[in-house]
Amino acid sequence: MRKLCISFALIALAMFPSMRLALAITGDTAEFVKLADDVYAYVGKKNDANAMAIVTSQGVVIVDTGNNQPDTRDFAAKIKSVTDQPVRYIVISQNHGDHIGGAPYFAPPATLIVQDKVRKDLAAMKPYQIKSWRKRFPERTAALAGLAPADMAMSFPDRMTLSLGGKHIELIYVDDPYNIGDVAVWLPESGVMHAAIAGYNTRHPDIRPDYSHGTTWGLLKQTEAYMALNPKIVVPAHGPIGGIGILENMIDYLLLARQKVRLMIDKGTPLPEVIKQFNMNKYQGWDRGSHFEWMAETIYRELLGQGPLIIPTVVRDASGTITRIAEEGRFFAIDTGGGNEVRLRVGTDTNIEGIADRTQFRVGQKLTASYEVKEGFNPALGYDIVEAVVQP
Repeated sequence: MRKLCISFALIALAMFPSMRLALAITGDTAEFVKLADDVYAYVGKKNDANAMAIVTSQGVVIVDTGNNQPDTRDFAAKIKSVTDQPVRYIVISQNHGDHIGGAPYFAPPATLIVQDKVRKDLAAMKPYQIKSWRKRFPERTAALAGLAPADMAMSFPDRMTLSLGGKHIELIYVDDPYNIGDVAVWLPESGVMHAAIAGYNTRHPDIRPDYSHGTTWGLLKQTEAYMALNPKIVVPAHGPIGGIGILENMIDYLLLARQKVRLMIDKGTPLPEVIKQFNMNKYQGWDRGSHFEWMAETIYRELLGQGPLIIPTVVRDASGTITRIAEEGRFFAIDTGGGNEVRLRVGTDTNIEGIADRTQFRVGQKLTASYEVKEGFNPALGYDIVEAVVQP
């Protein structure tokens, strides 16, 4: 399996060199693992997002929904293999596509539970985003007709206890100006915790200078709050399951990263050089080295009190032929002619026409795409697509 992981990393690196992917840690396929009585983790492949299922006599509560459409369907099948109870609630730990993107598969009849900030974001979704939500799973389009994501969501401000079938599930939001609605899920009876975005294991955190994924200071606050509960089993947002050591290691990681940037600031090192020099070599073998540039700039802004980077964004159009594909269509490149290539990234809100979903992208297909270009921002993972239309 380790050889296969290495092969994947080499292929991805060859296709998209700027991603600088390191060795993935979890396996080539997702796993469904029993953590405690009636508590299961869906461990994402190659350090993809981890989900969780809590089975009760009155229905199933899931935490997050799988990294993409095939994973969501697989997660649902794994749940059915251990219970006949329906999914009643979907708790969202992060409002990012790899965590919330599978929600349309379950809701309705399941109900989304989110923090208040996320509920506001759902209510503000644009028409193309709602359209993408409704058609994400072709088998669900009839059930979602006329519904918007906010129609199926309930929210809470900071704490909520969900009692269902004798199970007590605590939802925890640690208040911070730049915590955009990340929620930890705590099961006090079994000592199991889903640590939301504060939990990374063998994967470098995804922290961005626009603070859209929080800040290192906010993550430290969250992690310390979770550690105070002394969990026995920690399901990180990404990476292998472990114990409280995952949280302890995350605190060490964040403090070291901040120290590295602080030392460079004290020496008068300009931001471009800070970004160039920043590394986390102590964590050799960790996945997603492509996050370093964003992390360095984020910490730089935090330490200087500059606040989030405001990035002017314009939408551009391109037409061309798909030349390369990675991660089941999440990333691909198109040749727009004359040797010009555009790297693109499919997000949760991307509306795709002409094929059922991103997994059906194929090399050689012709398409047109509208994508967002953020001024002065390095699109290390490709430009985010608003809409893509695959030609027949």
